[in-house]
Amino acid sequence: MQAIRRLLVRLILPVMLLACCASMCVYWSRVPGALHAANVLTGLPGAKPLTDLYPRWYGTRELSLHRRDPYGVEVSREIQIAYYGRALNPSLPADRLDQERFAYPLYVIFLMLPTVFMGFDTVRIVAWWFLAAVAATGVWFWLQFLRIQLSVIGEVAVFAIALTSVPMMQGLSLLQLGLLVASLIAAASACAVSERLFLAGTLLAIATIKPQMCVLPIGWFALWVFGEWRQRKSMLAGFGAMLTLLIAASEFFLPGWPLRYPQALAAYSQYTNAKAFLGGVLPSGLIWLVSIIAVFSVGWLCWRVRREPADSVWFAIALAFVLTLTVTVVPTVNAAFNQVLLLPAVLLTIRYWNVFRRGSTLTRLALYAAGGCGFLPWGLAFAVVVARPDPQSIWYLTMWSAPIFCSFALPVVTLGFLILLSRTLATQSALP
Repeated sequence: MQAIRRLLVRLILPVMLLACCASMCVYWSRVPGALHAANVLTGLPGAKPLTDLYPRWYGTRELSLHRRDPYGVEVSREIQIAYYGRALNPSLPADRLDQERFAYPLYVIFLMLPTVFMGFDTVRIVAWWFLAAVAATGVWFWLQFLRIQLSVIGEVAVFAIALTSVPMMQGLSLLQLGLLVASLIAAASACAVSERLFLAGTLLAIATIKPQMCVLPIGWFALWVFGEWRQRKSMLAGFGAMLTLLIAASEFFLPGWPLRYPQALAAYSQYTNAKAFLGGVLPSGLIWLVSIIAVFSVGWLCWRVRREPADSVWFAIALAFVLTLTVTVVPTVNAAFNQVLLLPAVLLTIRYWNVFRRGSTLTRLALYAAGGCGFLPWGLAFAVVVARPDPQSIWYLTMWSAPIFCSFALPVVTLGFLILLSRTLATQSALP
């Protein structure tokens, strides 16, 4: 009887997984149309969904072909016309939208240069496949970093869940370079485990094309390097050499850009109304208090484990905490696609699943509750696809938006899981 039950579980779980992942793909292919039809995408009827890549591509093309400043007012105006059909006037309440400026460090142009002679429709196709491959590679690097050994079915399940998650699907649909940054951090972590520290530092330097996503992870790696300076200093050398090369090479294209970039970044944070994830879930009076406590607690853990080797569990936990902290407290990192940084914390669940199963009843219940919340977006996507709500229904947008909004519970769930994992492991072995 027990053998039959195990066989049924092995048959039912893959079918359920396939159904949920397929439903998420179908759901996401219909979401942009559903939301855009209700005019909630930008608030302007003539807006075009040109993706987040367009300003980077257009700015690179204008700089490389016409020697125009991508941070300049005229280039920003042309990008806005392409998006919204007209230039925006920030003094008007209706025009206080994302101004779609070129707000990246200039050396992002080296990534975009091969595409400047292509039409943007072609660029979108090429970029989608490139980012999809990068995202899949990032999952593989996290598995290598955490040294998780899975069966073929297990690996397929992990890749299917990761690549059909809301953060991944949103990042691909928007052609978000954050997927590349997350994969670069994953590759740098895997290189650190294999003691290729110079290469790890080089990859982290390239990841600074989105500094808000990597500033805290780079801070943790720097602390780790200084923990054992003689053995690890090559990582800092690789980081410094590559970053210097990127800045110097981009200076050749646009002299003086590092002096103007901070202004572009400050403007970006203002017109996008940038705030941390905690700002959307906590009362204003508690945001700073909780943020300070979270930063101090994670900083204390990182300080305690700074001498641990890269292949230790505490190094992995510290990095997962730092990445989760990035998603929760750093402004401009509050969008769902940035939650790809939570993947190593989720994978730690797989690695230490048996540890939790041997824990107390309360620990197991907390784990199952966290798992249920984590998988809720797939279940809701399946329900929406099956139900096919009537566009005339007042619940139409609510049902279509439910999987996306439920994904915002993932940072809280992940943070709770990491705290639980740390406490569980600390009781089994002394914390460094």
